[in-house]
Amino acid sequence: MIRFAIKNLCRRPIRTALTAGGVAAAVCVLASLLAFGEGYRKSLDIELKRMGIQMMLVPPGCPYDAAARVLKGKALDVSLPESALAAVRLDSAVAQAAPLLMAAIPRPSEGRTDMWVGIDETLLPLKPWWKFAGKSGWFTNPSSVIMGNEAAVTEMRRAGDSLYSPETKREFHISGILERSGTSDDSMFFVPIQTAQEMFHQEGRITAVGIRLKDPSQAATAAVRFQQIPGAQVVTMGEMMGTFTTLVDSVRTLMVGIAGLALVVSGLTVFNTMLAMVMERTRELGVMRAAGAGRGHLLKLLFTESLLLTGFGSGLGLLIAVLFSSTAEHFARMAVPLAPDGRLMDLSPAIALQCAGAGILVGAVAGIYPACRAAALQPIAAMRESAQ
Repeated sequence: MIRFAIKNLCRRPIRTALTAGGVAAAVCVLASLLAFGEGYRKSLDIELKRMGIQMMLVPPGCPYDAAARVLKGKALDVSLPESALAAVRLDSAVAQAAPLLMAAIPRPSEGRTDMWVGIDETLLPLKPWWKFAGKSGWFTNPSSVIMGNEAAVTEMRRAGDSLYSPETKREFHISGILERSGTSDDSMFFVPIQTAQEMFHQEGRITAVGIRLKDPSQAATAAVRFQQIPGAQVVTMGEMMGTFTTLVDSVRTLMVGIAGLALVVSGLTVFNTMLAMVMERTRELGVMRAAGAGRGHLLKLLFTESLLLTGFGSGLGLLIAVLFSSTAEHFARMAVPLAPDGRLMDLSPAIALQCAGAGILVGAVAGIYPACRAAALQPIAAMRESAQ
């Protein structure tokens, strides 16, 4: 039965290929969108858990955007007074409060922008993944700099070397180089916060405060107190993750709806193809009925052809989604500038089965009427109709 169904589909190879291609395109889009949603959620969750920061104090504005920019190593146009840091440290619920001062130094001649971050030793407990390469370590003096792994490779520097910054006209001693962590820290330059404040003329100002609580269950009550700090607002990492995943889910729902519409259109194409095949083979089907084939045989034959057609298209769509996942991830990162550093496309077996099932279901629905029409043919009427 399957061999005969495949032979029938190969009679019109161009039409069959175009129909299967339509199903493949719809399934590919659906699989890519679902994979992006799953990958984004997992990567964001991992990145936030690795941060060691449970809450963040940021300048007024959109707190989620500000927190995301700080986590991703992006500069902010506004800042906080140092008094906000002091107020946080006085709170009894706070275990650790680390100030951050971020500034970007464009280097157009080299086609890049360096991110400099002022920190102090209170940041170390909030960066549990930090490990120093070789014999390098913490700041030894106000002119010390700690470089991320990628930054050190780009500058071709090692611990103990000097580093001159022509934009700020300062010379630094490289006291430490971090091992690669796979985070935005890899490309950053870290200096003592007082040095950063002098370099960027931000005396008495900071960009944000990373906070870890003694008891995470006190986050809600602590947030209420932090909201009272003048010139600042607070965001918890849980709220931030929930906000971003809600936004992504909303966009994904819209895009999945569009992909579903594409599946419906491909289903109509399958329906048209199968119906055309029945009309072209009216005489053949009549002869089969006359030779003893029952209605069930014809129904099963046409239904099998429809499932094979959409099954092949679904498999091809999933293969395309897998092969071009890196390209899709590249464009996704361009569209989502604050995306987490982990893998954004997670095409799991469960998603693949869902998409394949959706494609085959379209074929099953689209093949019902053509198969029933073929099964309802009367042998004599079918041969008479084909002879006219």
